[in-house]
Amino acid sequence: MKRKDNAKNSQIMSEEEKRILRIIIPEAEPLPYPTRTLAMSIGPDAEEFVIPDCEKAQVLQELYPFASPPDINETMFDLHESKPFRVGDFKVIREDNRNFLVSPYYAKSGGMVIDWITGEESESGKRTMLLRKPKEKDEQAPDAVIGNIQVIKTGSCEASTPEA
Repeated sequence: MKRKDNAKNSQIMSEEEKRILRIIIPEAEPLPYPTRTLAMSIGPDAEEFVIPDCEKAQVLQELYPFASPPDINETMFDLHESKPFRVGDFKVIREDNRNFLVSPYYAKSGGMVIDWITGEESESGKRTMLLRKPKEKDEQAPDAVIGNIQVIKTGSCEASTPEA
């Protein structure tokens, strides 16, 4: 049993997504909510904030790193789990001094906010992501090419589209 646990903990859940999101999401103070341990299918367990349902819409608006946060009752699709979920069922984990939005399937398959797509995006296979304009303290937000996503500054937002 110990050998299996060591192999599980040597892996990192959603390592590539976390690398990308660390560029987009600045370090921040922990949220003002209690935490609990979220048992992960691979990698070390995560620290999950326990957010009251009545405050989830506000937390989503604050933490969603892309322009136009979805409605709390909207249904989105988790690319890792290949399943739809209600946005209001999101979780927030604490890692690398950041508060990451993740899907309700995160512990099983690693779906993070960057893996959430609309039904239309799922059907078309195309996706455009607009990054929020950084807040004053975050003015250092980079222009970047991340994998096949190109981040381009456009007025009040930054547009991010897959490279051809």
